[in-house]
Amino acid sequence: MPPTTPTTNGPAKSPRDLLSEWANQSDEWVRYIVRQVLTGGSALTDDEAQAAYALFRQEKAFDQRTLPDEGPLATIFTEDDSIEPLVIDSLSDVHGVNALVYGGAIEPHEGLTILFGENGTGKTGYSRIFKALAASRTADIILGDIGDAAAEKQSATISYRLGTQPYTQRWSGQHGVAPFTRMSIFDSPSVSFHVDDSLEYVYTPASLALFNHVTAAIRAVQQSIETAKAELTTTSDILLQRFSRSASVYPLIQTLGAATDLETLRSRSDVAPDVEERLAKLARAVAALEADTLTAEVKVQQRTERVLKQAVELSELLERFDSALYSSAMTALKRNEADYELFRSSLFEAADLPAEPDETWTAFLTAGESYKQHLVEQGVHDADRCLYCRQPLEEAARVLVTKYSDLLEDAISKEILKNRDALEQQRKPVQASEVTDITSYLSDHQDASDNPPFIQTLNELLGERRSLLAFFDETASLPSVPKIKTTSSTFEDALEQASEHLERLRKQLATREETLATKQKELIELKAAAELGKSWGEIEQRVLQAKEADRLQLLAKPISGLLRTVTTLSKTASDELVNRSFESLFEEERLALRAPELKLEFVGRDGRAKRQKVMSGKHKPSKVLSEGEQKVLAMADFLAEARLAGITAPVIFDDPVSSLDHRRVREVAERIAKLASSIQVIVFTHDILFATTLLHLMEKSGRCNYFQITDINGKGQVSKASGPRWDTTKSIKKRIDQAISDAEGSTGETRAAFVITGYNLIRSWCEVFIENELLQGVTRRYQPNVAMGALERIKVGMLEELFETVNRVFEDACRYIDGHSQPLATLGVTPTIDSLKADWKILTDAAASHRAAA
Repeated sequence: MPPTTPTTNGPAKSPRDLLSEWANQSDEWVRYIVRQVLTGGSALTDDEAQAAYALFRQEKAFDQRTLPDEGPLATIFTEDDSIEPLVIDSLSDVHGVNALVYGGAIEPHEGLTILFGENGTGKTGYSRIFKALAASRTADIILGDIGDAAAEKQSATISYRLGTQPYTQRWSGQHGVAPFTRMSIFDSPSVSFHVDDSLEYVYTPASLALFNHVTAAIRAVQQSIETAKAELTTTSDILLQRFSRSASVYPLIQTLGAATDLETLRSRSDVAPDVEERLAKLARAVAALEADTLTAEVKVQQRTERVLKQAVELSELLERFDSALYSSAMTALKRNEADYELFRSSLFEAADLPAEPDETWTAFLTAGESYKQHLVEQGVHDADRCLYCRQPLEEAARVLVTKYSDLLEDAISKEILKNRDALEQQRKPVQASEVTDITSYLSDHQDASDNPPFIQTLNELLGERRSLLAFFDETASLPSVPKIKTTSSTFEDALEQASEHLERLRKQLATREETLATKQKELIELKAAAELGKSWGEIEQRVLQAKEADRLQLLAKPISGLLRTVTTLSKTASDELVNRSFESLFEEERLALRAPELKLEFVGRDGRAKRQKVMSGKHKPSKVLSEGEQKVLAMADFLAEARLAGITAPVIFDDPVSSLDHRRVREVAERIAKLASSIQVIVFTHDILFATTLLHLMEKSGRCNYFQITDINGKGQVSKASGPRWDTTKSIKKRIDQAISDAEGSTGETRAAFVITGYNLIRSWCEVFIENELLQGVTRRYQPNVAMGALERIKVGMLEELFETVNRVFEDACRYIDGHSQPLATLGVTPTIDSLKADWKILTDAAASHRAAA
């Protein structure tokens, strides 16, 4: 029985105390595992796991005891190694990732780093590298440029620091690279994990991880036991193939196992010195008996017996044939047939028949008589009507019908039938007689020189039958009946001799078969007994292995109980060290992000602490909450988990505010900005409101780098900037000057097009000048708030004059550009290069005077 879980009364015991007390109630090999885990603070090495298994075998008396005793454990204290913070300095030299262009480099700030870019610009490629390095729960398979026929190998260079020590890591596509596995990553696919799943903690206190190490070591011993059992019970058929299935020991070899009685089995072996000599002698005797000639002779004699039996039957049949009677019947038949024809002709001579009365006509009369008898039996015959046409009979017809009856009732007809029946009775037995065996036998012996003496007589018998059959078929004339010469006694004597010979052969064959069967059985048993002696060492070893496997099976059963006990201990410790702390952190994050309130449940399996969330009625949150609510709830869970063991590595957010409203975007930005005040945070986003909010929140601290990711010259182009790109008067000025220069160097419609381009740019310059310089950026299009602190920088005294100047040129520009529909009267007015230059000078002079005053 596994040891029981120590009960805790009063203050909660530390994980080390719990493990020590439990191990002291367990076997020595368990104490060894716990001692190694508590001393090293980490999982057992393969060698240590094998040492635990070796101790198990020696403790259970499988092997001789050579290892020292494992005494009781006292609580072992060790100080966990301090974890130096991880800071990423750069990600560069990216190759073979999502078609990202080579040369892009990201240099994250120690505080906040914002990577901003529209959908499809290449942000995802960089985020997938971070996920692969961290072995994130949602790490994707990273593809290269699917448009290239030859796939480029994946690689990147990561520069980072652990504490103050700089390092460089060359990444080549692998997942889970230390120390980057300490990074925490939040993205949209992870929402379902953090909302609905029963999650194991990514990072747990080192003392709680001791239970996982103990569980893993016990499982390693359990696996070693299973492997040993498999090796002990895995057998080949080579041993069994050495024995004949007919041998009496075959079932015993087939079922070799722990229950095999070795003494009884050994008593059936033959290890005498002369066993090989006796085997050879017995094999020669069997070979002699197997050279069988009697069987073939028996088959020959059996066939001869069948032929002679058929010959006796045929000869007796021919002897019984009465040729005088047959001749007399034939003569009477011919005479009666002649008389019948004469009578029929004279009877119907005056009947006006359509043809002479013959056999066909007679058949016609016979059919009518049969139909008449049928009508009489049915009681519906009418003698006054014709049988065929059903018309009333006239006198002449009635006379004719009477003649029909006279003909059919005539005595001559009856005699003819008797004659024919007598002939058939004599022909039928001869015609039906069976001569297949005789015919085949004569055919096989046709050219033989050693034929039996009755062959000639057999040929004559078959000839007599053929002559008689030919006589039966003769109908044109009346030949004399063939004379039968053969007598059955000739064949009866031969049959008696053949039967006696066959009986003698059968007796000889039965004796030989019985002797052969006996000798063959003796040979099989002697071979098995000899093989049993030769293979005894292997047989004995296999039985001992089966007994050992049974013992291992028995001793392995309590290990499942040990694992359940470790799980219980782990849950007790995790409730104190992890779950309560997580619950507090989660509630803090939930309130900060205004996430919905719900219930946390903590479960423990396989020695691991896990958590899950349920709404009222045990519903999963995803079945109740909106997409935005699920996202902030998942983020609260993510941040609480990251903070649980202390954040010592970058926290990465990949598109964290999709599906969030304006208010929640602000709350998420504030939480991330607060997080970035003390640790490294990297944010991937395409939400410009979110990006500008983060920039505004980090403006005072200056702990922020901003990178713009574009696909202008290929996906993943990275450039450092101060914020999302917006126009400045300086950048637009360059483009206006270029448009004027291009116009001056052109003529005709080309010059007119450049002039209109210049006015397009002048209109944009006016808007940017008013927004950024005249109003000092108090309000900006991508800024969620009014910068009240900038109001004092506005030159109020110059506003009216500058408004008038800028607005006049702005309206002229609107009148010339294609972006505004024009009145019909102005469509024919084309701006000139001189007017463009004049308007541009007015604006630059006004801007210069404003800047001088500032």
